[in-house]
Amino acid sequence: MDAVRAARGYGAGMTPDESGPALPGPTALDAQLPTDAAPDTPHLTATPLLLALGLGSAAHLLAHGTPGLGLNLSVWLVLLTGAVLWALRRRGERPDRAALALLLTAVAFGLSFTLRAPTPQLGALGALALLTSLTLGLSFLRPAGSGFAGLRRAGPAHLLGTLLSAGLRLAYGPLTLLARFPWQRLRPPTRQGPPGRAGRIALGLLLTAPVVLVFGALLAGADARFAQLGSAPLRWNLNLDGAFSWTVTLLVWCALAGGLLYPALLAARPSILRVPPPHARLGLTETGLPLAALAALFVTFAALQLPALLGGTLPDGETYASFIRQGFTELMTVAFLTAGVLLGTHGLSAPRTRTSAGFRALTGAVLLPLAMILASAAQRWTLYTQAYGLSETRVLGAAFLAWITLTLAWLAWRLWRGDTDRFAFPALLGGLLTLLALTALNPAALIARVNIHRHLSGVTNDLRLTPQQVSAAELAQLGAGAVPDLVRHLDALTVPTCGPGAAPGCTERQDLINLLRDVYGRVPDWRSWNLAYARAFAAVQTLPPATPDSSSR
Repeated sequence: MDAVRAARGYGAGMTPDESGPALPGPTALDAQLPTDAAPDTPHLTATPLLLALGLGSAAHLLAHGTPGLGLNLSVWLVLLTGAVLWALRRRGERPDRAALALLLTAVAFGLSFTLRAPTPQLGALGALALLTSLTLGLSFLRPAGSGFAGLRRAGPAHLLGTLLSAGLRLAYGPLTLLARFPWQRLRPPTRQGPPGRAGRIALGLLLTAPVVLVFGALLAGADARFAQLGSAPLRWNLNLDGAFSWTVTLLVWCALAGGLLYPALLAARPSILRVPPPHARLGLTETGLPLAALAALFVTFAALQLPALLGGTLPDGETYASFIRQGFTELMTVAFLTAGVLLGTHGLSAPRTRTSAGFRALTGAVLLPLAMILASAAQRWTLYTQAYGLSETRVLGAAFLAWITLTLAWLAWRLWRGDTDRFAFPALLGGLLTLLALTALNPAALIARVNIHRHLSGVTNDLRLTPQQVSAAELAQLGAGAVPDLVRHLDALTVPTCGPGAAPGCTERQDLINLLRDVYGRVPDWRSWNLAYARAFAAVQTLPPATPDSSSR
């Protein structure tokens, strides 16, 4: 049986049901083999490992010793995308268009880290979105015709399983690349007679070099006189700690590249977790009762919001401050969970129930009052902004509100058609593009401009009776994007000295100058170059010099 499997080209970790017609009489050993590797042609078996080594080395050179991410991230993502597409083209496979769109979205997120300096929360979301789009794009990149499930029809559970599988493959993927490498091709060709003298000398020198370097470095560390022996090029001034750290970092980068390449080039399917279709086919009674109860809750809540939504009248005893402060996060959570409830009831319902008039009426009864709830959330956000200006959380809340509204509209259309198979991918792509658009708007600069304008104009309205005061120190925490506006209005936002009776948030001018020069006063490495940082650096150069002892504080 093993000989037959080898003749059919099954590599390590392959089963017949994944690569071709099942062979008769499977053995117990076949059932124990892992089922997550696809067959590979002999001339391409070495390609994944070689690409992983090349990409890992490139990542190490681009990131080692740099203060952060910037141009290096964009360059490496372009190299990764180009390498994977080249390998698939060499194999004669065309990439799946939907997966390619996600892969290009990951490259766009990398570019956003080069052009913008995102705020702390937006940066965390951007990193998560980059990893999500990259792993899903690589996992589904091979076309569906080769045995892969299409990304366009993948459900939320399948996408989640693929993300979990990607995390596991980061651990065993590099090992599989090593196992699939044709090591026998590296053996020197056999020939008659003993090897030549030159060959024996070369091999001996190759084995001698690491012995001399390692033991020489250890002895040099034990005696300074030994370290000074020899000419300058041969002195034992080796930093073992630095060399060890350098080597470990290189291996980690190569392993990471191998874990990312494995699902794109070797895995048999996007996810190692099989998501069985739901067997419970419920009728309208079982699924209709929870939907009707949810619709009743929404109608009651929406009716209570109508006075404030239409005429601006608040309930007795409630102020605008309490109205706008409470509920926005809860309403966004309600909208997100409603999408999950509707998808769940649709998946558990029998096929004829999904297209029935009763089921459609119940989903409409849930979504219509939910639209009013979303309008109430939008009103609260608008009032909150009028009263207190912008903040990072409010900007992210507005983006989420826009995305969840479009997602629920898309879900309503798919539910009306009775088919939600194509819902997940457009919803995911819409969320990623919304985050990209928000990053392109440069939220740090937007928040700084709006709040500084409110500070300088002394804005007051029905929601704010006293002018808003902006803290320059809080604006500086937004990152490099806010620095040009902060420097432009430095005199208006700071005072020479904060006395005993100074207002809360008072910032001394020289303290802020010291902070800005300490953070943005150095020319960065070209590998971590960032457009927003470059603009902040140019703006900081126009400031007075920092105090001599500022760097030691």
